[in-house]
Amino acid sequence: MIISFFLNGQPVESDTPPHRKAVDFLREDFQMKSLHIGCSDALCGSCLIMVDDQPILSCMLPAFELRFRDIWTMEGLSTLKGFADITAGFKGANAVLCTLCAPARALAVESLLRRTLRPTSDQAREAAESVKCECCSIRRVLDGILRASRIRERRLHG
Repeated sequence: MIISFFLNGQPVESDTPPHRKAVDFLREDFQMKSLHIGCSDALCGSCLIMVDDQPILSCMLPAFELRFRDIWTMEGLSTLKGFADITAGFKGANAVLCTLCAPARALAVESLLRRTLRPTSDQAREAAESVKCECCSIRRVLDGILRASRIRERRLHG
């Protein structure tokens, strides 16, 4: 099955079996190595991607569902100006993240900030809890998300 979509802002196309998982498709065919396969059961969140600005676990998503969608991974996010907002937010909160969860957490925050510049504490908590990792306290991650929100708002609105 030929699948055409946007990956990190660029149009791409590849042939893949329809039953293949998106995480494997993106890692193997497009070298998106920031996607980790932690549990394969939608429990850890380390395979999180943005699909049309929504956070989605790619280990549970069939590759064919990427057709005609706008997909972002850490490889693309890290090239955008707004990525600095997220890293500054986490740094300001002393939220030191491991290499397993950092890409997925950054994408979860970016997804949230694309949907709302002023997330409620419940929305921020949902984004924080979308990735399960014990490398950093959830309180610091939550603080980092809220700091990133304020940084982004200041950057965009002066």
